[in-house]
Amino acid sequence: MVDSPRFMHFSDTHLGNREYMMDLREADFYEAFNEAVDIALEEHVDFVIHSGDLFDTWGPSNRALSELKDSMLRLKEKNIRTYMVMGDHDRPRRTDYPAASIFDFLGLTLMGAEDVDTVYIDDDTLIAGISNMKGSRRDTLPQMYAKADTMAKDHRNSILISHQGVSGYTHPEDVQIQEIDLPGSFAYLAFGHVHVSSYRARPTPFSYAGSTEINSASEIEAFLRDGKAVNIVDLEKGEVSFSRRKLTRPRIQVKIVTTRENFTDDVERVLQKYENVVPGKKPLVLSEVHGSTDFSYFREKIATFSDRAIFRRPLLVKESAPAVKIGEHLDRRTLFQEYFRGNKSMTELALAAYNTATSESAESAKQRILGLILDREIKGADKEP
Repeated sequence: MVDSPRFMHFSDTHLGNREYMMDLREADFYEAFNEAVDIALEEHVDFVIHSGDLFDTWGPSNRALSELKDSMLRLKEKNIRTYMVMGDHDRPRRTDYPAASIFDFLGLTLMGAEDVDTVYIDDDTLIAGISNMKGSRRDTLPQMYAKADTMAKDHRNSILISHQGVSGYTHPEDVQIQEIDLPGSFAYLAFGHVHVSSYRARPTPFSYAGSTEINSASEIEAFLRDGKAVNIVDLEKGEVSFSRRKLTRPRIQVKIVTTRENFTDDVERVLQKYENVVPGKKPLVLSEVHGSTDFSYFREKIATFSDRAIFRRPLLVKESAPAVKIGEHLDRRTLFQEYFRGNKSMTELALAAYNTATSESAESAKQRILGLILDREIKGADKEP
């Protein structure tokens, strides 16, 4: 009997991802996954929840399959089962079995491929799963969530695992379900799909666990601010105790926007800050250089840093532009001032729009920002005094 279950919730591990076609990046994803399993064992969890995009592709490599097998064996030795749903990367694109389903003999349970699936841990603990439902399946989601909500009403320790884009947490084109349509009877909503983590305690505890490694440059700023982590959740008579355990092994990535003249100094500044953060792992540097298209010059400069960092080929932009550093902990007002070349009204408008977009739901933010723009036009604020 597990009257007060303790579990780890993680997501979007993308095993097999060879970001930038680099072998070392593929290894980074395996290392992050294994560190998460280490945490589950250290925390003595009763079970593990994975909310989708276990693999980077529905047809993973033999190495990706082997890495998962080894991790599942480690959990099985401690009688720790794993419950997961499919993300959009996991779902087969033709009639086939999902790759994760072949590991059911190691305690991995795949849930919710076409409808709500449920598992009962004991009389008072319910786990429900709904996999990613894009395309023609998307229209069935509100009914699935309503069905799951009914199932949860008789179980205080109830958990819903799902992998969808929820309004207010991702851009409108990526939304599969409105936040208002999420079920309210569960004790904890364990979601995947959005790679930047978030947690909402009320009205129903809801979390995107976030990815365990950086999958794209768009995640860099949040990573440098918050890192990557997994959720440790305790349930006691329907009440949630929530904490985050940080992962220490994800590789540091930084992006600089600079000029030919400032390239060396900007790289040096970034490396002084980040090169020793993860022992044994060189940071990965992405750069956008304005005002030059002479790649041979930058190849020589990069060679001088090769023992301290890994570099992607710089993006060279002929036109000059203000060098706004992405991923640095700079004051946002200063960033906007640099970008708009000191235009005060545009700086204030951009700052207000940013604060609104990051603190309100997508629809509410849209209406508020439109109001800000309209108000600016009425006042003629686009003309500098």
